Amino acid sequence: MSRNRLKQANGIQAKRLWKLFVCCIVMTVLGLVYVFMQIQTIKLADANKKLESERDDYRKKNEGLELQITRLKQATVLQQKLSRFNISMVPLSELRVIPAQISPSPQRELRQLARADEIGPEGVR
Repeated sequence: MSRNRLKQANGIQAKRLWKLFVCCIVMTVLGLVYVFMQIQTIKLADANKKLESERDDYRKKNEGLELQITRLKQATVLQQKLSRFNISMVPLSELRVIPAQISPSPQRELRQLARADEIGPEGVR
């Protein structure tokens, strides 16, 4: 026991205090980041909910418009509109349909028409 008692005294340990201080700062920063991220999550959830409600509204409007289109395409509705505007429609079976003549070389005819347009009506370029 011949050691000096001053060396054995419990003094302030700077290293241990410094480590505690750094740990407290890190925990504080992590806590603030956590709170900030939670607030951002809540804001994004609210925005997402708003967008989902808008999407649902547009879907309902779209379904209503599709129903309206199908109603307007019905034959009875079309006949009522035709009679209201005094338009007479003739079935295709009663019409004399002449089949179109498809030429074997339509490109040649188109080139001739293009040249005729370039030359003009008098035949002068």
